[in-house]
Amino acid sequence: MKELKGYRFRIYPDEIQKKFFVETFGCVRFTYNHLLMNKQEPGIDKMTPAQLKQAHPFLKEVDSLALANAQRNLERAFRNYHNGRAGYPKLKSKKNSWQSYTTNNQKGTIHLSEGYLKLPKLKERVALNQHREVKGEIKSATISAKNNQEFYVSLLCLEEIPPLKKTGEVVHLNFDEEHLVQLDRKLILPKFCQEKLEQKIEQAERRLSCRKKAARRKKIQLQSAQNYQKQKRIVEQLQQEKANQMKNHLEQVSFLLVNHFDKINIQSQSSNLEAPNAIPNFQLKDWKQFVSKLRYKTQWYQKELVKQK
Repeated sequence: MKELKGYRFRIYPDEIQKKFFVETFGCVRFTYNHLLMNKQEPGIDKMTPAQLKQAHPFLKEVDSLALANAQRNLERAFRNYHNGRAGYPKLKSKKNSWQSYTTNNQKGTIHLSEGYLKLPKLKERVALNQHREVKGEIKSATISAKNNQEFYVSLLCLEEIPPLKKTGEVVHLNFDEEHLVQLDRKLILPKFCQEKLEQKIEQAERRLSCRKKAARRKKIQLQSAQNYQKQKRIVEQLQQEKANQMKNHLEQVSFLLVNHFDKINIQSQSSNLEAPNAIPNFQLKDWKQFVSKLRYKTQWYQKELVKQK
């Protein structure tokens, strides 16, 4: 069965490539915001990226597919809004720490070769850390950056995913704040503990607060306070490490269950499960991410997922 599968890698663009990426982020943001404002004006014809290019020639310098995808993303945002899945679309801000754009593969315009990534509109290939093999056909690539310093690529590929071996086993599971899941069958799950990392984050946040107070005493704006900004980056790195550890654990547990059981029954949960007086290892948002991973993995590997009330 062919399915869409994503891969994410760290990339290391040179200064010219960084400039191109940052300019493309800005043009995509510009396009998205102008199309959104156009939709908010009654009685005005629908605007397109092509019309924007005529009025703003600098948009011609970047990947046209990135601008077209900005339009598609806005249309998707409005569909989600009208279907009650999301709030009303908001303007994109350059102050957001994460910026991104998406382009499509057209006859090999995106491909990997010998530790390098080829992208549309770039003459030179971009170095990347390809830590796993990419199988199947690349359909699109999303370039993202954190504070325009750390750059990543997410590749969406259409590939053949072989089914897992049938076991004939069925399991019922529930949300557990300490271990993530409660099983009615015996199965050793990977251990998970972030206590030491939580302590590091707490200590780093206290230090950040002290440096914020010190900057204010000296009447220095936080954007110009070097010690504050340095500590802020440390806090962000620790929080990202925490998120990565959680994501990795959810991946391991979800694949383990799909590999061992042909049918997975999940008991629906309500928000009152979260303990008010204790800090749990897992929260309902983690459980929802976990169920989402089970949903697509059971589809990939031809297993069955049943949500019970």
